[in-house]
Amino acid sequence: MARALSPLVRRIACEGDGGEPGLNTYLIGIDEIVIIDPGPADLGHLDVLCGCGGDRIRWIVLTDTDAAYSAGAQQLKQRTGADLVAPAGFDGADDVLGDGYKIDATEFRITAVAIDDGSDGRFSFVLEQERTLLAGDHVSENGLPADLPEKVKSYRIKSIAPGHGQYIENANSVLS
Repeated sequence: MARALSPLVRRIACEGDGGEPGLNTYLIGIDEIVIIDPGPADLGHLDVLCGCGGDRIRWIVLTDTDAAYSAGAQQLKQRTGADLVAPAGFDGADDVLGDGYKIDATEFRITAVAIDDGSDGRFSFVLEQERTLLAGDHVSENGLPADLPEKVKSYRIKSIAPGHGQYIENANSVLS
């Protein structure tokens, strides 16, 4: 089930081990939708994503190429016809993700922020209109990449949507 976190952001948590919440998949937008981290190739999860986004899903992007985040990407692409935007070398991608890559939709813009230099396929995204960092698992209770606060400073981030766990409304508590 999708949970609205803001006017433009909805979260669907994959089922983790033992029925616990797993990876967070995010749907960004209303008229046009970006799926961030489609998660596992679990038919039930993909059905929920398609049910929530339908023919409005235009892009699929990844914060990490690890199968936990990306295994469902190809199936979701086939079901929706969305463009798959992924780091170099990801099989079946329509476009290569890099630092500063932008998706301009009718109601929003997201910008990719490479973790370190992005060569290992790890990214976060900034939803500029809401000043939200869609962080994947690159921000957690264990810390964050040393260069990330400086890279997102100009966006004046207000909130963080992590790969696991709850939405963080006060980004300063994590990024300062």
